[in-house]
Amino acid sequence: MAETWSCVVCQEAADEGDSSICNSCGEPFHLNQRNDTPGKDCGTVWINEQHLALEFACQRCLDATDPHPPPKPRILRPRLRQRRYRKRT
Repeated sequence: MAETWSCVVCQEAADEGDSSICNSCGEPFHLNQRNDTPGKDCGTVWINEQHLALEFACQRCLDATDPHPPPKPRILRPRLRQRRYRKRT
């Protein structure tokens, strides 16, 4: 049996089959994931072209005047060691 949540946008009940989790705020919202069945959409989904992944956002985060900034990407750099030089004689 699917767990029932409350949509963060409209406050109505939403189960796992017709909802998704917002990538910005982490709250559940209505999202019809099929085109051939009627359903309620309280957000949207799109393809992130940089990461080639689906991104989900609720309408509350999309309409925010001051949205949360996206997380800064981690840049992995090798740790630089101090070079040791031999003294020439």
